Amino acid sequence: SIPEEMAPGSFVGDIAKDLGLEAKRLITGKAKIFSKSGREYVDLNRERGHIVIKERIDRELLCAGAMSACSFSFEVILENPIELYRVTVEILDVNDNSPAFPKNEIEIEITESATPGARFTLESAVDPDVGTNSLQSYSVHPTDHFTLKKQTRSGSGKNVELVLQTPLDREKQENM
Repeated sequence: SIPEEMAPGSFVGDIAKDLGLEAKRLITGKAKIFSKSGREYVDLNRERGHIVIKERIDRELLCAGAMSACSFSFEVILENPIELYRVTVEILDVNDNSPAFPKNEIEIEITESATPGARFTLESAVDPDVGTNSLQSYSVHPTDHFTLKKQTRSGSGKNVELVLQTPLDREKQENM
């Protein structure tokens, strides 16, 4: 397992040690990496027996929307005699995305006669990160007239409602 967004050249694993091979076997066997997908996220340093990052790995792009485990696989191939090892690398999420609302500004018309306790559903913010790195809470400022109520919906995030706490007076303040 490795975190996403590691810099190229970063250490992933010691393939020689993990497979119980001598480092020289990687050289004499002309070890190479093969990926069915064609994407080469990692590279093999034969002399050291290390797998290293070849290109930046973005978990959200690699596993588009997957809330559970995210991984990629490749084969390490050796010649004379031929050997094939399948390797799977799990990509761990890092908090590299900020939550965002679908629209930068939300306009809600509320009549002056609205009573405290009136609820107004808001669109949820979206955060491509998962687990503890995903959207955790909402807040509203100032809090003179409103609070937020959050409910977690099964599998689809948080439902947010703006709740009127105190009566509105248009003569005192026309817009908020």
